[in-house]
Amino acid sequence: MALHFVGMGLYSEKGLTLEGLELARRADEVYVELYTSLMPGLTLKSLEGLIGRRVIELKREDLEGRGAGKIIDEASKLEVVILVPGDPFIATTHLALHLEAVKKGCGGRVIHGVSIASAVPSVTGLSFYKFGRTVTMVYPDHGSASEEAYEVIKTNRQLGLHTLILLDIRRERGLYMTIADALKLLLSVEERRREGVVTDRTLAVGVARVGGRNVEVKADMVKELLSYGFGPPPHVLVFPGRLHFVEAEALILLAKAPKNLIESQQR
Repeated sequence: MALHFVGMGLYSEKGLTLEGLELARRADEVYVELYTSLMPGLTLKSLEGLIGRRVIELKREDLEGRGAGKIIDEASKLEVVILVPGDPFIATTHLALHLEAVKKGCGGRVIHGVSIASAVPSVTGLSFYKFGRTVTMVYPDHGSASEEAYEVIKTNRQLGLHTLILLDIRRERGLYMTIADALKLLLSVEERRREGVVTDRTLAVGVARVGGRNVEVKADMVKELLSYGFGPPPHVLVFPGRLHFVEAEALILLAKAPKNLIESQQR
């Protein structure tokens, strides 16, 4: 018996691959984890309708500590599937559970799903090979914004690389960071540091609801993106590095970037 992980993609239950769907239908127990990411087109009812069986939603405590132990114990006797947003091991919580299952002799299959890491280059036209380190922008817990994202943008840009910034999700409190929230936090760090890494004239790309028909992609200066209507979450943010001429054209055609702004980046 084994513990299997199945990635669901980014937007709805329709992102499940046929292989993942077949594995879920054959399993003894099926769980879904929805706290590490938001899939706006997914409901538990629609997921159960597609699979044709009961699906149990997991909370954070179910995948960590004693909760994780219970799932592994179950997987030692039954075929257990955990459905997760995106690709299974982008979230370290899932990897830790998988490793424990492998140690206990019940490590199962991993069925991959579309990841934000591959989808963002596709919808923006920025080269996958030119993305540097990815970072998450988190809500400030003690008053001032974390400087980690600012540092990552700075380091990546020095190397000519693009920066993908994932935005904080705190589902239990109903908090989903928006592009405007993230930009304001970065500008507050700039105000302290004054290194010119993120100013109101810096080129950035906002992306909302990747994987859905209502995906929104917009490239512009930070000051323009602050008031742009991206709509509901989830949102992510990209700070481009050095642009190849094909990437520059893609930002104009795919991300509605002002042509004069992109041309100024090429000089």
